[in-house]
Amino acid sequence: MVSLWAWHNPWLRVNKCITMKKSITLILILSAIFLGKDVLSQRRSPNLNIGLQMAQPLGEFATHYEGLPAGFGCSFSMPIFRSPIEWGIGYAWNSMGSSDRDIIALINQDSINGNVYSEGKMAIRSSNGRYLVHARIRPLAGKIQPYADLFSGLETYKTTTSITLDNSGYSSELSTNRDHLDMTYCYGWALGLRWRVAPGIYIEGRYENINGGQVQYVDDESISINNDNSIAFDLKESKTNKAVYQVGVAISF
Repeated sequence: MVSLWAWHNPWLRVNKCITMKKSITLILILSAIFLGKDVLSQRRSPNLNIGLQMAQPLGEFATHYEGLPAGFGCSFSMPIFRSPIEWGIGYAWNSMGSSDRDIIALINQDSINGNVYSEGKMAIRSSNGRYLVHARIRPLAGKIQPYADLFSGLETYKTTTSITLDNSGYSSELSTNRDHLDMTYCYGWALGLRWRVAPGIYIEGRYENINGGQVQYVDDESISINNDNSIAFDLKESKTNKAVYQVGVAISF
C-alpha cells in the first residue's frame, strides 16, 4: 500500500529525478577534475610542423580559378604553461601557375647602332602566400594527438617574371620583375591528427577551411609577352575561399 502511494505521488517522483540529476552532475564534475589533472600532468613543449599541401578552391574562387594550387605549409606553436591551449604563427606557399617560354630578349636599346637581342627564356610564376597567427587546443600529449585551430592573417597573390639568357655552355639571369601583387585578409579553422613514430617525431594530417577576402590575381591563360620583355595580362577578382589538405611531420622540442 505504501509503495503504491509512492508510485502515484508526483512530488516523490520529482524528488527522485532531482536526486538522480545531482548524482549525474557530481559524477561528471569528478570525471572532469580527474581528466583535467591528467591533461595538466602531461608534458607540454613547443612544436614545429611542416608538410606538403594542396588547396581546393571553393565557391566564387572555384568559378574564377581552374586548378588545384599546391605547395607547403609550416607552423610553430607554443603551449601556454601546462594547459592544452597553444598559440603560434604559420606560413604557407602555394603555386597558382607557372610557365617557361622561349623569347628573343631585349638586352640593350641603342638608337644609333640598333637594339641588341639574344635568345633566352622567360619564367612566369604565380603564387599565393599566407601569413597566419593561430590559437590551438591539443587536449592529449600522448602517442596520438588530435587538435583544432582557429586562425587569421594576411595572404598575398603575386606574379613574377625572370629572364634567363642562353649563353655558350651556361645561362645567366638578365632580370627579375614583380608584375602583380595584391593582398587580402583570411581567417578560418583547422583540424589535425598526429601519430608519434619516434620520440618527439610525429606523422601529421591536417585539414583547413579558409575564408579569403576579395582580391585580384593574374589570369595565366591571358599572359602575353611584349617586345620590351614585359608581360601583358588580364586580372580576375573574387573571394578566395578554399579547403586545404596537408600531410607532413611534426617535431616536439
